[in-house]
Amino acid sequence: MRQFFKIFFASLFGTIFGICILVFLLLAIIVGVSSSSLIPAQYEDSSVIVFDGTMSIGEISTPESPSFMNSIAPTSQLGLADIVTGLERAAKDDKIKGIVIDDVTIDAGYATISELASAIQKFKESGKFAVAYFTTMSQKNYLLASACDEISMNGEGMAEFHGISSSSIHYKHLLEKAGLNPVVIRCGKYKSYVESMTNDKMSTENREQKQAYIDYVWKSYGTQVQKQRSVTGSQLNVFADSVLVCLPRELQAYGFIDKIQYSDEFWKSVKTQLNLKDDKKVPKVSIRTYIDTYAQQEQPNEAKDKIALVVAQGSIDMGKSDESSIGSETYMKLFQKVRKDSTVKSVVFRINSGGGSALASELIWREVALTAQEKPVIVSMGDVAASGGYYIASPATKIVAAPMGLTGSIGVFALSMTAENLLKKIGVSVDNVNTHSHSDFGNISRPMESTEMKALEKTIDQTYLTFKTRVAEGRHIPIDSVETIAQGRIWGINDAVRIGLVDQIGGLADAIDVAKNTAQLQDYNIVTYPQQKTWVEMFSNAFDSEESMVEKLDIDPQLKGMLKSVPTQSGIYTQLPYNITIQ
Repeated sequence: MRQFFKIFFASLFGTIFGICILVFLLLAIIVGVSSSSLIPAQYEDSSVIVFDGTMSIGEISTPESPSFMNSIAPTSQLGLADIVTGLERAAKDDKIKGIVIDDVTIDAGYATISELASAIQKFKESGKFAVAYFTTMSQKNYLLASACDEISMNGEGMAEFHGISSSSIHYKHLLEKAGLNPVVIRCGKYKSYVESMTNDKMSTENREQKQAYIDYVWKSYGTQVQKQRSVTGSQLNVFADSVLVCLPRELQAYGFIDKIQYSDEFWKSVKTQLNLKDDKKVPKVSIRTYIDTYAQQEQPNEAKDKIALVVAQGSIDMGKSDESSIGSETYMKLFQKVRKDSTVKSVVFRINSGGGSALASELIWREVALTAQEKPVIVSMGDVAASGGYYIASPATKIVAAPMGLTGSIGVFALSMTAENLLKKIGVSVDNVNTHSHSDFGNISRPMESTEMKALEKTIDQTYLTFKTRVAEGRHIPIDSVETIAQGRIWGINDAVRIGLVDQIGGLADAIDVAKNTAQLQDYNIVTYPQQKTWVEMFSNAFDSEESMVEKLDIDPQLKGMLKSVPTQSGIYTQLPYNITIQ
């Protein structure tokens, strides 16, 4: 009888739980439909586009979820391409008079923010204004604000100018204490991904390449700021060397900012620019709302010719993509589709990836190469297009890379673990019977033998040769010359142009111009792939994910990003180090 009630209540609980989930999803769908009303959002005459709050900017836009779903729904982000296109439309929109950056915090890399700043500068060419207000201001915030006509701060605020840093975390001694032995094979002395497991500090080669890259980013930062402000590179260095936290009056004295104001005073000055009376409110429209409004209102022009914008972000993996990965199956089908579409005359392949699976990279490479044989393929590199990210870019007709970005890392590695010391510590022994000498290859209870290591090295060497061959063929460089710039080394974009890995420095808009000119197009539409998912689809995918809901709620975002870069599938990897993120 006890067993009967146990089964009965378990079944009852399961049924009730299932019904609750179903009702919850139905309500979510209803709210989602109602929130994306069929009637386009309206904005008034003399409006300003506002950037405020915390904005995550990536390559692919993901929709905002209803507020009650924020704790479990995937984080929403705006795609850079959507923002750039939105600002181009706003420059021609008679209702939009300017841009206001209001204490915004941008979650993006320096290269992405640099492109966004360039888009704001282009917007101003229409004769409209752009102004910024901050209470606190980071280096990245200032890079964005430097594109504005005027920068104001609260008198009790602060700003940070501390230069650029890149750290690496090492687990060698932790693994030793745990009794785990990393088995590492790599091609390229600069291929530093595995050093976190094998070293307790950066190797000389890794330190060399990272130092060169962050020096390049800082120099590029100063160059971009100087285009719009009266600040010199030497002044930036003085602040970075001696003053970690800068006060507004100091910033004003050196020309970093223009005015010290309270928020109400700042918005009063915006009213003045709009010719509004004091008792009127400033008509505002958020950049997301403006993009969504145009997505619903604007009809494509009558041109039949298209430029396909294929956007890829995240790690390169086998199978299908999600919002943070480039799945081989998904992108093979996308390139097959655009290749067969006779109305697509040119392709822009936007890449923001530190690499991943070598096999997945090879599969995507082939489809990109086949497409480039039939129509122009212009690669646009974002913050990072390195290792596997460069692999899939290499067959392009032309490569355009954003300033402050990172590329290269032409190298491969394989990483596994053995746990014989751990098993010994905890009193576990393993015994086997085999049909052949190496039937238990991969057995974590014993060290890897020299003959097994040689077999793996042979495979790794072949993959590295294939990678270099792809680069040599795509970039028209002798393979011996590729070896001198490969070795797993990362390159800033200035050096990448010098050594032939990149054709020109420029953002996404520049890449689209190259695609237009290469295909000799006059009128055209831009069609973006993959298509943006609704938040309901994203939420549904989140339930299907192998990641638990506890992980989604509780894990630190920075640690989560690092863990996502750890290979989860077997095979050979073309991937950047864990901690290439710079601050």
